[in-house]
Amino acid sequence: MRVLQVRTEAGPDGIIVANLPEPDGDFVVGVRAAGVSFPDLLMTRGQYQVRQQLPFTLGWEAAGDVLRAPAGSPFVVGDRVITLSFGAHAEQVAAVPAATFSLPAELSYEEGAALPLNYLTALAALDRRGALRAGETVLVHGAAGGVGTAAVQVAKALGARVVGAVSTEEKAQVARRAGADSVVIGDGFRSQLSGPVNLIIDPVGGAERFKESLRALETEGRIVIVGFTAGEIPEVKVNRLLLRNVDVRGCSFGILAAEPARLGDAIALLGDLIASGAVRPLIGSVYPLEDGRAALRELEERRAKGKVVVTV
Repeated sequence: MRVLQVRTEAGPDGIIVANLPEPDGDFVVGVRAAGVSFPDLLMTRGQYQVRQQLPFTLGWEAAGDVLRAPAGSPFVVGDRVITLSFGAHAEQVAAVPAATFSLPAELSYEEGAALPLNYLTALAALDRRGALRAGETVLVHGAAGGVGTAAVQVAKALGARVVGAVSTEEKAQVARRAGADSVVIGDGFRSQLSGPVNLIIDPVGGAERFKESLRALETEGRIVIVGFTAGEIPEVKVNRLLLRNVDVRGCSFGILAAEPARLGDAIALLGDLIASGAVRPLIGSVYPLEDGRAALRELEERRAKGKVVVTV
C-alpha cells in the first residue's frame, strides 16, 4: 500500500511516497481521506513532543471504511468511520478501537477527516479548559485555519459571541464563513475590538500577540493556549495575571485522548452539533496523497484557509 513516509527529519522535503505491506491486526480501516495538522509538520522536523523512530508513516486522523473488524466489534466491514490512529496518511491504517467512531451521515469523507483533532481540541479548549459560558465573547486567533474555524463554530454552538482574528482580508472571509460574528485583521487587533473579551483561544503564539491578548481580557478572563503555529512560544510575567485577575491555561488534545469515556462523550456531543447544523467542518485545500509535501508546505507557510486534507 502507498504511504507518506518520513525518511529524514528535514520537514516536508524529508517525505516520500513509499510502498509498504498492508497493516496486520484484526481492525483495519481503508482510508479515503486524512487530515493534515500542525503536529504532522512538527513531526517531520523532529520537533513534536514524542519523536518517532525513522522511518515512520505520518498522520493521526482519517475517515474511511472498515476493511476488517474483530468479532464483537460495534463495526462491520463496510462501515463508514473516523479514526484517530497513527499512520493515517496511507491507503490503510491499523485502527485503534477506542478512538474509532461512526462517521456522521451528514459528512463526506473529507469533512470526516477534518473533524477529530481540530474539533475535539476546540471543544476541550472552549468547554473544559476555557469554562465557556453562554453569552460570553470569545476571540479566536488564527480564525481561518483548521483549529481556528473549528473553534469559531464550536464557540458559536455553545452560545458565545465570536470574534475572529486573522492576518488578511482573504482569511477574514473564511472566518466569517465559519460563523464569526465579527473579524479583526492584522497586528493591531486589540484596537479593533469593541470591548474586552472573556475568553481567547490561541493556536498561533507569538510574544506581541500574547501581550496584546492579555490586555484584551475582561476581568477574570481566560486565554487558552492550544499551539504555536507562528513558531514563537511566548512567555508570561505572572504579575500581569495577578494585577488583572486573569488566567492563562494550556490545552492539548491529550486531555481527551487519555480517557476513552471522555473522548466518546466529546465525539457524541460533536455528533449532536453536526446533526443540528451548528458544526460543519470547513475544508480548505484537498491534495492527493502523492502531494503530501505540498499539503504540509501550505501549513508551514501559514497559507491554510480551513482544514487541509489528503485523499487516497
